[in-house]
Amino acid sequence: MPARFLHRRTIGLRGGRGNVPAWLPPLLIATGLILLFFMVLSSQLRPVIRTMAVSKVTNLISSISAAAVDDSLDDLQMEYSSFIIMERNGDGSVVSLSGNIQASSRFKRQVVDSLVNRLENIDADELGIPIGTLTGRLLLSGLGPEIRVNIQTVGDVTANFESSFSNAGVNQTMHRITLELTIIIYLVIPGEVVPVTVEESVPVAETVVMGEVPETYVQLDGNDMQR
Repeated sequence: MPARFLHRRTIGLRGGRGNVPAWLPPLLIATGLILLFFMVLSSQLRPVIRTMAVSKVTNLISSISAAAVDDSLDDLQMEYSSFIIMERNGDGSVVSLSGNIQASSRFKRQVVDSLVNRLENIDADELGIPIGTLTGRLLLSGLGPEIRVNIQTVGDVTANFESSFSNAGVNQTMHRITLELTIIIYLVIPGEVVPVTVEESVPVAETVVMGEVPETYVQLDGNDMQR
């Protein structure tokens, strides 16, 4: 009799351990449905998040590029005559326009270094996208917690000078120098890394040339170029 009692008691304990609480299946189902909902929501919102993030970082890079050029001009105390050497003949007519390659190269290096440094130190808060903005509702724009967006790496930054001539009046020609920047970065948004290429044309210097402008001038990057 004692042995039988002990045997039944053991079976009862094992059966008790195998019972599943009544609340567990509904909890698992609810958890699965919530995860599925957020997965679907994430897949639908990801293109919107990507578009907003790229637009935001493009605008920010545009502002940073202009600031890098302006600060470099101030730091190096450069103006039009720093980039272009203008030679005239006895009657004051322009004979040639020559690029100061050494000064131009120094300026380009400083702009690129400054730009890379600024990009690497962008605060992630500047790129965050408030959840309310994703709704498309004006009243909710800028509200709610932010989706984190940041720059993973700065890929490549290149800079090249471009010159352009335009009519500025009777017997007057405007000569404008711009810096063409190409910036490649890798943007991190939830679930993916997005490569972004931004091209910026930033004015550097300009002047009005009186009289005829020579047909040939030396480009700032060191190559002969026809006007």
